[in-house]
Formats: sequence, C-alpha cells, structure tokens
Amino acid sequence: MKNPLVSVIMATFNEPVNYINDAIESILNQSFKDFELIIIDDSTNKDTIGAIDFYTKDQRVIIIRDKTRMGFVPALNRGLLAAKGQYIARMDGDDISFEDRLEKQVNHLDSNNEVDVIGGNMQIINETGDVISHRNYYSGKFLLQIGGIFRSPVAHPTVMFRRTIIDKKLFYDESFLKSEDIDFWFRLRNNGFKLANLSDNFLFFRISGDLAKKRSREHFSYNYKARCKNFSWRYFYVDIPSIIITKLYVLIPNKFISLYYSIENKKTH
Repeated sequence: MKNPLVSVIMATFNEPVNYINDAIESILNQSFKDFELIIIDDSTNKDTIGAIDFYTKDQRVIIIRDKTRMGFVPALNRGLLAAKGQYIARMDGDDISFEDRLEKQVNHLDSNNEVDVIGGNMQIINETGDVISHRNYYSGKFLLQIGGIFRSPVAHPTVMFRRTIIDKKLFYDESFLKSEDIDFWFRLRNNGFKLANLSDNFLFFRISGDLAKKRSREHFSYNYKARCKNFSWRYFYVDIPSIIITKLYVLIPNKFISLYYSIENKKTH
C-alpha cells in the first residue's frame, strides 16, 4: 500500500472518554481523506484506553504504547519516527479539528513551496464545549516575528509541517518538559525553515480548569530557556526583547498570570 500524504500525530494521556472521542472523530471525519492517525497513548485509565482501542477498526488508525510511561515530548518523537506521510500534522486528545483543516493546510503547502510549517487560529472552548474565546496568530512574515516575542509564533495543536524537517533529524528536544514547541519553532527558524499562519480557524482548543496553573513559573522558565538556547544575532531585534519579556513572565506572581488568562479566555468578540 502507498504511504498516506499526511500523518496526524496525537499524544494522549488519560483524557476523558468524551474528549478523546471528539478529538479522534474530528480527524477521521476530515474532508481530506489521505492520512494516517498515529495515536501515541500513555494512558493508564482503562476507559481512555478502551475508547482509543475502539478506533482500531479504522485502518487509518495506528496506536503506539509502551510498557512504561513515555512522557509527552518523547511520545511526540515516537510519533514522528513512525510517521509515513510527506506532511505531519499535530493534534491533541482534547481538542476538536475543523472538518476542512487538513484540506486547507495540504492545499497551502502544495501551493507554497517556500513554507515549511503552517499554523492557524483557534476557537477556545471550555469543559462542556462552549466557545468562550478565540486566539488569533499573525499571518504576515514580519508580524509573525513580532508576535513570537510575546507567545509562540504558531499554535502547536494547529500545525502541519513538511517531512523534510524530520528527515534532517530535527525532533523535539526531550530535555524540555514544557515549552518544547517554542524550542522547536525557533530551532527550525535558525535552520532556515519558514513558519507561516493562515487566518482560518483550524480547531477548537479546549481549556480545562485554570490555565495559569499550566502556565506556571516552571512553564515560563522553560520558555525562557528555549529562547536563550536559540538566540540568533540574525534575529536579534526580536530575540533580545523576547528573552527580556519572558524573563519578566518568570518573575510575575501567578495571581496576575491567572488574571491575564481569565480575561483572555473570556474574549468572545
């Protein structure tokens, strides 16, 4: 059998059954059909494991498990190593992709050879699936660089990138327990790969509980480490302010971070 054009990489760990069902089905029901879905499952919850195993009846679904806990970042790399597609798409086990997501991303990469990584915007949903906010990412080259000063230049759960990246042995750095995506994007940039965003919404991004707890001081410390590690004099005009601002994030009390995210995630217009 010929290899699929797209490999979708989904790392999972004990997501609620309704979340994992919605996530998997949002990929299986894509308007674009030439893909494989690789689920690297770290779950210990029997209900989650059973929900994932239900989809083995679909030949496009491949499940990878290990006897011991892999961890999120090593699981992503396991998925990349197993991927057969020319394009690699990311997906999380609690998000929901729009039906035309893969189709739009494939069309863009097919038509724009200079673009290596394509991301997009997200609608933010709560635990019950209600849209509570949105998150837009800059699409112009210069604005994307400016946006990368303050946050990730592309939304990790929305991206699709070319296989040439992993063919050149560029994987996620497993020393990063958090902000592995920030490190990855800036390493790709420094290796000459071009990142871009479309103005389309590609998925519903689920927020469960207080996001500030996930964006802890440890998270921002890894973010700071990633930016320092990948500093480039070629991009000093964005790298220097990004390092300074991220260092300030590390020093800001969590209560102010909680306030910021509570405001951001209630923006519905």
